[in-house]
Amino acid sequence: MIARRMQTDFHHGLLGSALVLAVAMFASAFVQSTTSVWTGVYTPEQAKRGEDLYRSTCAECHGDDLEGQERAPALAGGAFGQRWDGATLKKLFERMEEMPPDNPAAKLAPKQSIDVLAFLLSSNTIPAGTKALVADKDALAAITYTSQRPK
Repeated sequence: MIARRMQTDFHHGLLGSALVLAVAMFASAFVQSTTSVWTGVYTPEQAKRGEDLYRSTCAECHGDDLEGQERAPALAGGAFGQRWDGATLKKLFERMEEMPPDNPAAKLAPKQSIDVLAFLLSSNTIPAGTKALVADKDALAAITYTSQRPK
């Protein structure tokens, strides 16, 4: 009886250790697979397309200078940086998909939203790169927004 109990405890201990190891490996892989916006995750051309879309569809609520108005928050500057610091671009993209909340017919297509997202990054002094952002939520989940350039 005692030997059987010891064997069961041993197996549970092994199972628990294996579970802890698996979680640690997954967390390590996740941390290693994330990219910072500061690595250049959009192109200048994409940001330009996004600026044109922003001016025609978003500026009415968020302001010409992205400063925000009434209930629409600022999309550039310190308040934006604080709000989104540490979030993935997936979260920001999903929030953009909900816009405008009072006019579902005016929602942008995913490709348009991703271009506007590139413009927002540009407006927050995030440097451009050579590869365009894609409207793929898994890819966006691997990119983290930080308001300050990593040292």
